[in-house]
Amino acid sequence: MLIANILLAALTFVSPVKFDVSLAGNFGEPRPHHFHGGLDIKTQREEGKPIHAVGDGYVCRVTVSSTGYGNAVYVRHPDGHTTVYAHLQRFAPAIEAKVKKWQYEHHSWAADVPFRATDCPVTQGQVIALSGNTGSSMGPHLHLEFHQTDTWDLYDPLEFIPSLLQDKKAPEVHGVMAYPVAGRGVFCGKVSKTKISPSASDSSRLEAWGEVGFAINADDYMDGSPNYYGIRRTVLYVDDQEVFRSDVNGIPVNCNRMVNSWGDYDEYRKEKHWYMKSFVEPGNTLPVLHADANRGIVHFNQERDYHIRYELSDFFGNAATYRFVVKGRRMDIPPRKLAEGERLLRQDETAYEQPALKLSLPPGALADDVVISPRDSTGTYAKAYRLARKSVPLLRQAQLSMQVSRQVDDVNKLFIAADGRSIGGEYHDGWMIANILDIGQMFTVDYDDTPPRVERLGDAREGVLAFQIEDEATGVAVVEASVDGQFVLFAPVGHTTRYTCSLKNTPVRPTGQIRTLTLQARDNRGNQSVYTATIKY
Repeated sequence: MLIANILLAALTFVSPVKFDVSLAGNFGEPRPHHFHGGLDIKTQREEGKPIHAVGDGYVCRVTVSSTGYGNAVYVRHPDGHTTVYAHLQRFAPAIEAKVKKWQYEHHSWAADVPFRATDCPVTQGQVIALSGNTGSSMGPHLHLEFHQTDTWDLYDPLEFIPSLLQDKKAPEVHGVMAYPVAGRGVFCGKVSKTKISPSASDSSRLEAWGEVGFAINADDYMDGSPNYYGIRRTVLYVDDQEVFRSDVNGIPVNCNRMVNSWGDYDEYRKEKHWYMKSFVEPGNTLPVLHADANRGIVHFNQERDYHIRYELSDFFGNAATYRFVVKGRRMDIPPRKLAEGERLLRQDETAYEQPALKLSLPPGALADDVVISPRDSTGTYAKAYRLARKSVPLLRQAQLSMQVSRQVDDVNKLFIAADGRSIGGEYHDGWMIANILDIGQMFTVDYDDTPPRVERLGDAREGVLAFQIEDEATGVAVVEASVDGQFVLFAPVGHTTRYTCSLKNTPVRPTGQIRTLTLQARDNRGNQSVYTATIKY
């Protein structure tokens, strides 16, 4: 047992590519609704680069999807970690064969294939795939993740492969934001949030009284790359006393949406810049955030200068310091007021109702109290509702119920849309019910009885079949095809609505005879189109 533990402790990992590494994105970067869960390794603007296992282990899972990770391989390692390699072009032959077998058995291109430990063991450096641009990728690259296998928490891959790249560039600060607590603080005469530019260091210009939180807009940079990256470590000091610290490593996947609470999500939507708060909202339980007893909120309760200092650093220890002074000056703090039609949705509330709408919130769905301004309008199948003037992303899914006001031929064709996009839902006793993740959207009930549009693109050249398949209302759910009754696999092409099938890669053998092709496309409300034609193959 002791020898085994020593061997595990000595386990090392290597680069997944055989060329100098440059990053398009680093671990933990704030993104809307999630943290960037790994490293985005540039593949020299090309697809088809060999991807190597970073350590010994075995392939435990492979997924295929038109969104998210796209084509991805999961490798489990004996030290208790699992690595994920995403946006791949294709898999190594042994992996590819097992995936294709699963796809044909399940009549599905989209796949989630479990592997046993004996199915595909790998050694460090073994080629497991070729790099690509699949899923939600916006350009050729490899997305590499490290998870703790038991908890699935995300960790910075640089912790495991510190020699992956070199960097001597320090982070840079672009600005700071002050957030007076409503009814309990004021900053520079304002009760609304106020930006402080990096040059605003004159204490005569910055004054506060009561409770104020701060947030910082900063980016990290790396040698030899034009990209900018997220900040690994942030520390806020007030008069040399630490009040807040963050270290972006070890993120539970169920805390991903808390990025919208740590960061100023509304500011990001407007300006595309993240201001990361140096205070913790009551419902934010991210373990990477550490604050004092005041949750990082600064109490300006003395008429004196408060010396505030930010210290930022990256994984490699490159550091930047930003200082400013805020003068404590006694000022009247206006009580919190709500405009006409507004109300406060408390952080611990679990339900909200209108005559034709019900919102059920699970505990912990809100990071803090939220001001809402419910509005309704006439809709075709139900009243349309907007509950807030701006986006209010939730930490957990809430259930929205909307009363249907119009009789329809088939209630299974009804769906709820958020800002015009279908989020599905189910009909029950006169109500449409769906899960939502933002209460600031416009919610409507709509009806879809139109099947997907299927258009064949040219003749089958060299046994390749191509179709355009679209469904604007609720989206294409299933595409299934056969030749003379034998299933053949169609795959979507990149980020398009095209689907193709190369018959030479199917179990159908060429005969030179006339064959019958049947293709079925179904949307997310069960509407189906069937295309039948003859082909010579």
